Amino acid sequence: MTSPAAVPALEARGIVKTFPGIIANDHVDFDVRPGEIHALLGENGAGKSTLVNILAGLYLPDEGEIRLDGQPVAFDSPRDAIAAGLGMVHQHFTLVPSQTVTENVLLGMPSRASGSTRGARRRRSATSRRVSDCASIPARRSGSCPSASSSVSRS
Repeated sequence: MTSPAAVPALEARGIVKTFPGIIANDHVDFDVRPGEIHALLGENGAGKSTLVNILAGLYLPDEGEIRLDGQPVAFDSPRDAIAAGLGMVHQHFTLVPSQTVTENVLLGMPSRASGSTRGARRRRSATSRRVSDCASIPARRSGSCPSASSSVSRS
């Protein structure tokens, strides 16, 4: 039997993503075990953001597999990734510039009837629609949906 520490919390195997004339990710393998912290480093254009966008459900890989706790998953949208416990903190976090970073992060969290105001729910709903619209358009597959990212987190 395999011990829980031996199974990565997150695995990316053979991830390939191309854009017209560019290979952004060429058979990338990456895994994270519980308690580990990783940094993706590289020059501009090395494919860091593309990989993170795939793991967060913003882009679909052309090839490869993502596994959570050893089980294969496929994300058709960021909503799917979030439902599986995988989220992303964007590098340029300006969904609502007039709010704090904490308030912006909370926009993406599920609403709790007991602690959420009607206005906060309305703002979250409007923001979710904008993000969902961008994530669901066919352009997402080609990478034309704007997104810059710095990290992916597992809740």
